[in-house]
Amino acid sequence: MAEKINFTQQRIENLPSPGTGRTDYYDTTCPKLTCRVSNTGNKSFVVLKKNEAGKVQRITLGRFPDISVSQARKLAIETLSELADGIDPIEEKRKKRYQAITLQQLFDIYLEDKPELREASKLDYSRKLRQGFSDWLNKPINEVTRDMVKARRNSFTGGRDNKMRVLRLLMTYAYQTLKAIEENPVDILKEGKLWAKAKRKKRMIPSDSLKDWYEAVLSLDNEKAKVYLLLLLHTGLRDQDIRYLEWKDVDFKNDCFVARDTKNHTDFTAYIAPQVKPYLRNLQSLTGNDRYMFPGETKDGVMGIPRKPITQVCKQTGIEFSSHDLKRTFLTIGEAAMIPFSLLKALANHKTDGDVTGGYINPEAKTMKAATFKIADYIHQHTAPANDNVITLKSSGQ
Repeated sequence: MAEKINFTQQRIENLPSPGTGRTDYYDTTCPKLTCRVSNTGNKSFVVLKKNEAGKVQRITLGRFPDISVSQARKLAIETLSELADGIDPIEEKRKKRYQAITLQQLFDIYLEDKPELREASKLDYSRKLRQGFSDWLNKPINEVTRDMVKARRNSFTGGRDNKMRVLRLLMTYAYQTLKAIEENPVDILKEGKLWAKAKRKKRMIPSDSLKDWYEAVLSLDNEKAKVYLLLLLHTGLRDQDIRYLEWKDVDFKNDCFVARDTKNHTDFTAYIAPQVKPYLRNLQSLTGNDRYMFPGETKDGVMGIPRKPITQVCKQTGIEFSSHDLKRTFLTIGEAAMIPFSLLKALANHKTDGDVTGGYINPEAKTMKAATFKIADYIHQHTAPANDNVITLKSSGQ
């Protein structure tokens, strides 16, 4: 049991250090005031009080002799009064620490708190922040008002919602996580219905052009770009899920691979169709000694989006497409191949949390694999390039 003593400067100064751990001493003059002595000799004044849930709250007031006994008693009384009024001193102290931070400091803190963010995402956020709010970076975030947000949004001529989403992300973090601001000023855009209505894109590879597109992809000299596009078409996964694939996560025996830390913040298992497997094996002979399946010059060490090969295919076929258009193509082909909608969502790694029925459906690995192979068969039937079974092996120098 902790010892109770009447705190004085001399008594606190003479309190011995324990051999291990720490020892608490209670003040007989000011209830709830404690002096904690550690085995390193540090002495701290602390207020201990049970909250309504019966859990002990521990609020550190400061170290001795930085604050005196009389100062500690005064702080203890103030702290206990705040607790009685429902004010959490620890929370208030933390708020004050963050309230004066600038937008740039907020961004830095956010990145430190999100180590799982890919480098590409960090660079994208940084670019949009500089593009839209370079003159706000040294401004304290508690000085950013709703009117300022509205005026800045109206000043943008292009891509304004993309820039505002980055600001919303950071201000939401400051409001909900750091508790550094009293409200999120970006909420004015939602309340005023100022966000542009999202237009769902519908572009994909037309079924009557799929054969031409497929043959153009197979004719690419850039082997990494070729396999990248084939995997996008045959899996329905997102660009970054494919570009960040690591060879250690590829299982040729079971015809599958694992995409790590996807948009859903989960690892996802996708399946390798027989039509794609030879191209993956060929790529392994070229990049198999690297960590990534698609090594490149980006800061993360992966290949960037292969824009030149994509442009080459576009010019050769007259078909305009992006990496994400192949996801829509995969899902559309899946529907044509009579794959159930819930299974298609699972194959494309789409969330089903908001779907009451979908939440009860958990497709098994065999079902997912069979569906992937069925879609690949459908693609092969409608493309059937003459040289489908002939793979030109590329030298490691290419």
